Amino acid sequence: MHHLSSFERYNEELKVKQIIEYIDYSINESVDIKSIWNNVLEKIKGLSKSSKRRIIKYAIGSLLAFNTITNVVQIINNSKTDDETKQVAVEVVQESQFKNAKELTLSDEGWNHIKNEEKLKLKAYQIGDGMITVGYGHAERVGDSKYKLGQEISKEEAESLLKQDLKVAADGVRRMFRDWESQGVVVPVTQSMFDSLVSLAFNSGVSGLRNSKVADNLKKSEYRAAGDSIKEFRISKKFPGLVKRREKESEMFLASLGSINL
Repeated sequence: MHHLSSFERYNEELKVKQIIEYIDYSINESVDIKSIWNNVLEKIKGLSKSSKRRIIKYAIGSLLAFNTITNVVQIINNSKTDDETKQVAVEVVQESQFKNAKELTLSDEGWNHIKNEEKLKLKAYQIGDGMITVGYGHAERVGDSKYKLGQEISKEEAESLLKQDLKVAADGVRRMFRDWESQGVVVPVTQSMFDSLVSLAFNSGVSGLRNSKVADNLKKSEYRAAGDSIKEFRISKKFPGLVKRREKESEMFLASLGSINL
């Protein structure tokens, strides 16, 4: 019996190797990822769950190198396979895009989103919040600001101020996750989620984000609830433009989930 078990393990390992070789060859030779995925599903029938997971992880990692997450998820959801295999595939997709927030930095997409929302204003101005604002939303308290109302700065200085401010915001978001981790709560996030959170922290302050419903939901790994609650985060009738901004930040946060159930 022991020898039979060893023989079966040997055969399964050999089959796993052959399937991985098929994946490598097919992706190099073909762009029909739907056919590749369906063939992989056919080939892994009868394998153990651990071997299935190993192959699915390899296949999805290979497919994501040439395709968007949206395309890969759509193919997984539309494929004819058993629920267990599909669940393993979904878990692997989640793992492939979720990272430890401590390792993330603001992406170009996040940077451009914030610049577009803030709009460049080279002359210092006030909006009635006790702050002097200039550049891309750089704000300092009236009594402490080195800028005077109407003072003009260069575009280069505005960019420099934005870099400084976004570093503070991103550091604050990463610190929030580190604090949760010290409490035994590890919450991985996607790049678009991180970008959205940095945008919120920049716009309303790190402490405002930490004490929000958004953070409460996220700390419990309730991703969709966290994304939805962004729409209500510190909106004000006094600043109606925030409603549209929060909708964009909510969409950004939820974008990477697609049709994955979380």
